[in-house]
Amino acid sequence: MAAAVSTPIPDQRQAILDAALAVLARDGEAAFTVRRIAEEAGCSTTGVYTWFGGKAGLVDAIFIDGFESFDAALAPAYASGDVGASGRAYRRWALDNPTRFLVMFGRAVPDVLPGDAALERGYESFRRLVEHVHAIRPELSEDEAFDWAYHVNATVHGYVLTELTGMSTAPDRAEELYELGLRRLLEPLLRATDED
Repeated sequence: MAAAVSTPIPDQRQAILDAALAVLARDGEAAFTVRRIAEEAGCSTTGVYTWFGGKAGLVDAIFIDGFESFDAALAPAYASGDVGASGRAYRRWALDNPTRFLVMFGRAVPDVLPGDAALERGYESFRRLVEHVHAIRPELSEDEAFDWAYHVNATVHGYVLTELTGMSTAPDRAEELYELGLRRLLEPLLRATDED
């Protein structure tokens, strides 16, 4: 009788990712170990290594899967051409997915740098913002659209990261101040469109 061949179970991949995020959110980056994550997921460390190759692979998977979810959340706003809506979707996604956001944008696991595939997925997401800006302001050069996208991205990122890390000086006004900042940020970008 032939020995049964063990094959990875797709649900196990998601269970391990969910466990990794739970450990990180609850216990911090010091607890983000293969052994601890396997315990949380109810599997052996072999399962983690089979799916992800180790701790760095887990971070990359959180990064890549996070950007898939992030881009899906922003896609309707991009399709509508509403840059303000995309800014609101950015904050909403971050508040709904704080641990993923901090892995992707805040180095929540500081001893692991994202690999090339993870970084490329992040750059792909940013290129979608550049395309969004260019669609709103088609007269801009590619470099100008990039510069505007970088400015928009860095600004909303700063607001959201301040809120998520509890560093806001006015936490009870976070949404109000975000909206105000978004309007002030986008007015110069949209002014030329309004004047057409």
